[in-house]
Amino acid sequence: MSGLGNVLLALAFLAGAVSVAALFIGRRLGEKEGEGSTNAGYLATFGVAALMSLGVAILISAFFAENFTLRYVAENHSTDVSSLKWLYQLSGIWAGREGSLLFWAWLLALFAAWVAYRRMSVTDELSNMGLAVTNIVQLFFIATLFVPKNNPFKVTPPEWLGANGELLVSTAMNPLLQHWAMILHPPTLFIGYAGLAIPFAFAMAALITGDASKRWVELVDRITVFSWLFLGIGIGLGAIWAYVVLGWGGYWAWDPVENASLLPWLTGVGLLHSFTVYRRRDGFKGWAIVLAAVTFVLVILGTFITRSGIVQSVHSFGEDPLSTWLFGSMMALPLLAAGAGLFSRWERFRGRDEFESMVSKEASYYFNNVLMLVAASLVAYLTVSSALPAWLPGGGQSFGPATYDAVARPVGVLYVFIMAVCPILSWRRTDPSTFWSRVKWPLVGTAGLGALLAADWWINLWPNYLKTHPGADPLATPIHGWLALIGLFVAALAISVPVYLFVEGARKRSSAKGEGFGTALLNIITKARTQSGGYISHLGIGIILVGLIGSSMFVDDVTARVPQTVGSSFDAGGYTFTYTGFDQNQLANGDMVSEVFFDVVKDGRKVGVVSPGQRQFAVQNQTRLNVDVLVQPLRDVFVVFEGAEGEEFAMNVKINPLISYAWVGFLLLCVGTVLAVWPKRTASAAASGSRARSGAAA
Repeated sequence: MSGLGNVLLALAFLAGAVSVAALFIGRRLGEKEGEGSTNAGYLATFGVAALMSLGVAILISAFFAENFTLRYVAENHSTDVSSLKWLYQLSGIWAGREGSLLFWAWLLALFAAWVAYRRMSVTDELSNMGLAVTNIVQLFFIATLFVPKNNPFKVTPPEWLGANGELLVSTAMNPLLQHWAMILHPPTLFIGYAGLAIPFAFAMAALITGDASKRWVELVDRITVFSWLFLGIGIGLGAIWAYVVLGWGGYWAWDPVENASLLPWLTGVGLLHSFTVYRRRDGFKGWAIVLAAVTFVLVILGTFITRSGIVQSVHSFGEDPLSTWLFGSMMALPLLAAGAGLFSRWERFRGRDEFESMVSKEASYYFNNVLMLVAASLVAYLTVSSALPAWLPGGGQSFGPATYDAVARPVGVLYVFIMAVCPILSWRRTDPSTFWSRVKWPLVGTAGLGALLAADWWINLWPNYLKTHPGADPLATPIHGWLALIGLFVAALAISVPVYLFVEGARKRSSAKGEGFGTALLNIITKARTQSGGYISHLGIGIILVGLIGSSMFVDDVTARVPQTVGSSFDAGGYTFTYTGFDQNQLANGDMVSEVFFDVVKDGRKVGVVSPGQRQFAVQNQTRLNVDVLVQPLRDVFVVFEGAEGEEFAMNVKINPLISYAWVGFLLLCVGTVLAVWPKRTASAAASGSRARSGAAA
C-alpha cells in the first residue's frame, strides 16, 4: 500500500509536469499548430485528478480497514465507539500534517480538472495559461508530499506493530478532533484555500497574455465567491468547535493558526469588491491582480504557519526546516511574478480608478480594499513576529489577544461603517439630495435599533465590565465605553440599510408591477440574486458585529466550588445552579465519561438543566471537557465541569452576552453569499426548458 501510494504521487507529479509543458508549448506553436499539444495539457490535467483521487482513496481505505502499516493511519486513527466512528475514520485523512497536505493537493487537482472541463471546448490562450499556472501550483503541493515529514504513505516502524498487525503503541487521533465540527471544519477550509488558487492563476494568465479585459474576472468570479464562502464557513465551524470543545468559553483567541485562516478571507473581501468594479466600471485592475496574488500568498502563509512549526500554536504541527524553505519560496515567487508582470504590463492594466468624490461607491470600494489589505498585513506581521529577527519592530516577540483586539476593534467598526454606507452611494459622485433621500429612513431605523442596543449595553453589558473595573466611567473608557456604543450604532446602521433597501425595492416593484408586497420582495430576492445576496451578507455582518461586541467584551466569568451533596447550589450571573446528581460510565474502548447535573433557576423560575462533564481518553491518556451551554435570548450560559477536588466539584460559568447574534449573523452571511453565487439560468437553458415543457404538453 505504501509503495502504490508513492507511485501514484510520482505519476501525478509527472502528469502535472507534462500538462504545464504541453500548455506552454501549445501557446508557443500557435492556435492551429499547437492544438494537439494544448489538448494533451488538458488531458494530463484530468490524469492528475484521477491519480490523486486514487491516492486519497487508498488512504481512506487504510483508515477504514485500520491498516496500521501506514504510519499516518497509526498516528491518526479514531478510537471512538459511537455511531460517528466512520466519520471520524474518514476525517483522519485531514487530521494530521501529511494527510491534510494530500487532501489539499487533491482538492486543487479537482479544481484544475473542473477548469479544464469548463474550458476544453474553447482552449483560448487565457484559459490555457490559467490552467498552466494552476498546474504549476499543483506541482508544488505534490512535491511537498515527497518531503519525509509530509509523506502520508510512509511505513510504520516495525516495532510499533504486533504479529497480527495490531498497534502496540499508544498513538491515535487527537481527542479534541473527535467532534462533529472537526469533521466539517478542515475540509470546508481547504476547499476555500484550494479554490483561491484559481483567481491567482488567471490573474497571472492575464499578465502573461496581456489581456487586460474583464474576461479573466468573469471566468473566475463565481469560483472565487464559492471558495471565499467555503473559507468563511470553515472559519465559522472552527469558531463553533473552539466554543463547545476547548472549554475556555470563547470562539476566537487570535491563535496563529486561527489568524492564518482569517488572513485570506480578509483580502478575499477586497478581491471580490475589486472584481465588481473591474466588471462594471473597467477599474481596479491593478487592485484585482494584486489582491489575487496577495490572497493566494496568504493561503500559503497559513500552510506555512501550520506546517513549518516556525510559529508556536496549539493547532500547528512539528517543526520541519525543509517545509519552511518550500513554503517560504512559494510565498515569495507569486509576489515577485505578480509584481514583475504588473510592472511590465502597467499601461494595459491601468484602470479607471479615479473617483470624483469621497462620497461615491468607488471611494467606498477603495477604502474597503485599503482597510482589508492593511488589516491582513498587520495581523500577518503580528502572527509571525516571534520568528522575525530582533532588529525588526516586534521581532522575536509574541503578541497576545489584547494587541490584536486593540487593532481589530476600531478597524472593524470603521470597516462595517463603510460597508453599511456603500449601497446607498452612487458611482462617481453622490448628489447630497439623493443621498439624503436614501439615508433618512435608515437613520430612523438606526436611531431606534441603536437605542435598544444602547439600553441593553447599559442594563446588561456595562455592569459586567464594572465587576472587574469598579467605578469605571464609560465616557473615559475608550474600548468598553464609547467605542462599544459607537460599534452598536454602526451595527444598527449596517442592519437598517439593507432592510430599507429591501423594503423600498419591494414597494417600488409592487407599485410598478401590480404585485403584492410579499410577492415583490420574493421576486427581488430570487431574481436579482447577486445584489440581494450582497444585501443579506451586509445584514449578516451587522448582526455579527452586535454579537462580537457583547460576547468578546462583556463576559461575566465566575468560578465556584460546590459540595458533592445533592441540593448544594451556587450563583453566577444572576442564575442559581443547584446540584442534582453525578453520573460516570466506562465505554467499550476504555474511555471514562462523567457528567454532573444542575438545575438552573433565574428570578425564581427554572430555565433549564445543564450537564457538563469530562471524557478521559484511555489510549491517548488525555481529558476533554464536555461543556454544556444553556442558550437564552440575550446570552449564553456556558458551564464547565473542571473536575472533583476533595469533596467538592470545581465549576466555571461564563455568561456570554449576545453571542447568538454572532451565529445568526454568520448564517445570514453564508446564505447571502450562496444567493449571490447561485447560477443564473441562461437564455439557452430557459429556451430548452420551454421546449421541453411544450413537448411534454404536446
